[in-house]
Amino acid sequence: MSRKRQSRASAGFTLVELMVALTGGLFISLAVFALARDSGRFYQREARIANATVSGLIGFERLRADLGRAGFLASPNIVRDPGLCGTVDASWPQALRNLASIQVSTPATSYPALTANGRTPPVLTLAGAYASSDVFGAKIVPSGNNVMFELSVKEGAGALRRLGNSAMPDTTAMQTVFPALRVLRIVQNGRQYYGQIVNATGGAQPTVTINAQPPVQFRNGLCGLAEIGSGASVPAINVVNFIQYAVQAPQTPTGISGYQNLFTNSSKGPGETGRTELTRVELDLNGTAIDGTEEIVAEYAVDFNMQLVAVTSNTTGVDPNLSVISPGDPLFTTFTGPTFGTGNTPELVRSIRVRLGVRSREADRVATVANPANQGLFRFNIGVGAAETFARVRTFQADVVLHNQADVLW
Repeated sequence: MSRKRQSRASAGFTLVELMVALTGGLFISLAVFALARDSGRFYQREARIANATVSGLIGFERLRADLGRAGFLASPNIVRDPGLCGTVDASWPQALRNLASIQVSTPATSYPALTANGRTPPVLTLAGAYASSDVFGAKIVPSGNNVMFELSVKEGAGALRRLGNSAMPDTTAMQTVFPALRVLRIVQNGRQYYGQIVNATGGAQPTVTINAQPPVQFRNGLCGLAEIGSGASVPAINVVNFIQYAVQAPQTPTGISGYQNLFTNSSKGPGETGRTELTRVELDLNGTAIDGTEEIVAEYAVDFNMQLVAVTSNTTGVDPNLSVISPGDPLFTTFTGPTFGTGNTPELVRSIRVRLGVRSREADRVATVANPANQGLFRFNIGVGAAETFARVRTFQADVVLHNQADVLW
């Protein structure tokens, strides 16, 4: 009896018990695997939208800073500016004769994915001193069809020595600050003049040269540049840049090649073929993108638009009337369109409500969400992939005051 009890106590599992245990363990393993897979997928999705949020925020802050600087050390509307000496005509380079702190235009290229989602993001062009905040005193030296400005080693010498790291700047430093095909603004005795930079040299006597188109007017009565003396003050010069923002793929040769690896490494994902970014590029005086200046400010940008607050009536002795102008308003073009030969008045814009939307890299939703009228997107349909074709969108919005033309009431 004792041996029988010991035999029963040391007996193992039966086959049925073993099968039940294995089956139960298998189900538990499947549940753990499914939970781990879903957790990993959730983490990846949230990481993608977090990356989109950070990228969009960085790009949006860059856009806000450039908007706030629009019109800095430049005319808010060169056609109507009473401080301009001379008359703007059709012989001036295209971008220069339309110089204004802000212009909005229709994009030249359409993207099927944007169109399918009801978006046609406009192109924003800003003008102002974006490369440097310095102004430089100079001496005027006429030279045939060109005009040279020999930078004064006394007037504005501090700005000059900052360029040369406490010494006089060399040619490379001068050409970095005064590059060719940019606008040179000259101010003397309260009057403004504009020219096209063709060259800059450094050394003991730093010099900036502009060509004769548009022609620089010399002293004729109360208007015109004059040599220092006889009541003429030292001319102050600075560079004016044209900066363009657009939702598109890179357009310039250097921009395309520079970001090629970015697109190649992500080309296998759904929706990559028609992806768009918020790009920033500098334009020359003819409105042509300058190769080597294009950069992607925010990846996967899908929405970009603006709303204005502008002066719509101005009567002497009465406070100006401000109105909110939406993109669909007929007055929107009046405050954002080309200025030469049109009578448009961008100098009367006081603030801009700007909106930027960026999507996550991949779709992770099966249905869309109704979007409020004239507002940002919630989800973007990339149109390809599995059942999940909608990518989440993060939208940034801010009101930016144009301080540099706050008091303009021409």
